[in-house]
Amino acid sequence: MIVVSLGAGRILGVRRGFLRAAVTGLLGTLVGLAVAAALLPPAPTASEVLPTAFGFALLAAMILSVSLEAVLRPRGPRRGSLRTRVRTFLTVGGRLWEVARTARRHGLAGPRLASRAALSSPEGAQRIRRFLEDCGGMFVKFGQIASTRSDLVPAPVIAALGDLQADVRRVPPAQIRERLVEELGPDEVFAEFSAEPLAAASIGQTHLAVLPSGEPVVVKIRRPGIEVSVARDSAVLRWAARAAARRSAAARRLGLVPLADELIRSIDGELSYLAEAASARALAEATTEPGIRIPAVHTELSTDGVLVLERVDGCPVSDADAVEATGVPRAALAERLLGAFLAQVMTAGVFHADPHPGNVLIDPEGVLWLIDFGAVGIIDPVSMDALQLMAAGLATRQPALISRAMRAFAPDAPPTQALEAEISRVLSAQLHAGGFDPRSMQDVIAIMQHHRIPVPPTLTLLGRALVTLEGTLRAIDPHVDLAAAAAGRLGSTVDLSPEGTQDVVQRELVRNLPTLRALPGLVEDVVLQLRAGSARLQVDAFSNPGSRVVSRWLDRATFALVGAVGLVASAVMLVGAALAPAGAPANTLTAVGYIGLVVSAVMLLRVVAQILRREADPD
Repeated sequence: MIVVSLGAGRILGVRRGFLRAAVTGLLGTLVGLAVAAALLPPAPTASEVLPTAFGFALLAAMILSVSLEAVLRPRGPRRGSLRTRVRTFLTVGGRLWEVARTARRHGLAGPRLASRAALSSPEGAQRIRRFLEDCGGMFVKFGQIASTRSDLVPAPVIAALGDLQADVRRVPPAQIRERLVEELGPDEVFAEFSAEPLAAASIGQTHLAVLPSGEPVVVKIRRPGIEVSVARDSAVLRWAARAAARRSAAARRLGLVPLADELIRSIDGELSYLAEAASARALAEATTEPGIRIPAVHTELSTDGVLVLERVDGCPVSDADAVEATGVPRAALAERLLGAFLAQVMTAGVFHADPHPGNVLIDPEGVLWLIDFGAVGIIDPVSMDALQLMAAGLATRQPALISRAMRAFAPDAPPTQALEAEISRVLSAQLHAGGFDPRSMQDVIAIMQHHRIPVPPTLTLLGRALVTLEGTLRAIDPHVDLAAAAAGRLGSTVDLSPEGTQDVVQRELVRNLPTLRALPGLVEDVVLQLRAGSARLQVDAFSNPGSRVVSRWLDRATFALVGAVGLVASAVMLVGAALAPAGAPANTLTAVGYIGLVVSAVMLLRVVAQILRREADPD
């Protein structure tokens, strides 16, 4: 059995887990013995049984391995624990039926799902919102995340989902205590712990507590069983999106499948409070503006399911009385918040992506506190360079700079003149008196979508955050001149003065200094080789790494072709043996036919196994 299992895996060229290898070895051996018993005459000798049984056992183990690879290969990038997958499987059927029934009731399954216009209309958007509210659970969270993706979701749907609220029941105190013990251990971590939650959300619940040192803190606790709920609703959402895309051209044009995958990835990221703690620490390092603070994270008490933060004694900036009581001018508070946000984006590359008034608190001293780090944007170096170039173009009203920044995301973008023409119209409409309007970022994203330039998710998140920030700034100071304030702050973060340009040139020279120092020697070598006639230029399309990929494809195609031809030839030999008169030639044809049949089947099974494994592991 061990030899059969190892031999099957070796011939197929795949690695299997211990359990899968043991099952295929055991079942393959049993099948081989059964086939040998059926084919051999009564009372066979060991020399007759072993080769026959082993050969058929090996073939059966290979077929079983390929079958298990096709059935059990991973379907998605994320796999939870075995317990979570089992509980999800047991509950997903009922949930799927419930969601399908709700979709039919709201006209989202059937003939009314006929056109993109029907889904994108205000009436269709309201049907989508009512459907998500009636489904409840994670579907409300999916809708809330979708309302931030203006690059994927039509504008009427975003407007309908903008104020989508979840009717979240509160977790009983006994379950909260049990969750705390599970995450932090049986020891008393908190001197005081409020059983009444401060807030309840779909992912977790927030409580007030006091540490043994007397420091007040805020404790966020992940809801019990939320992993199973997320996995179940994610499976239902993924299935529903694919089913709708198969049956409806409107759903395919809306891109429901990539949208569902994006929503699932977003909510998976919010499940880990360790990731939120890391985002809070990154924001704290990026926030250097005086009067702007980030609550400290108690790392030693934070786990994947519990987050302990410094408690802030403040009120939301939408509370006009609290803002007035600080004595700090409203204009100064708005300028301070805008400056901190632009510094996070343009300097540190990490920013608070949901700065609505409820996430910005003000304490009695007039210090602004940013809270809730479930949505934090991270800007990679390539996007940062393009974003700084884009910001410089918006601040100086130079369409060429914005166009060049867009083309950094897609080298095969349309001609520069076409982009610049559209950008010029946007600048004429959005920018006035030399100011910078944050809402113009949404127009830039719309231009990129129109020209089919890939929009990085971070850029979309930033555009949404800028619009949200505008509302928060106006809640602080209704008379704020946003364009002028942003232009002034942007000028301090993107230095376009001659001195700033000189610094940029100097920095680039230092970066390329090793190449510049080696350049004269390289030029001299090339000139000497040209003079001596030893320099040659040869273009070989099959000398790069891509040639190895082409060679592997050709080898596999040839291997499969030989296996298929061998299978047909073996079948012809067996037919010829059956039609030939009894004797040595017929016996020879039968033996060669069976040997060829087995060898050809092995070759084709290996090809199928490699294809299945490559689909399961695209890396």
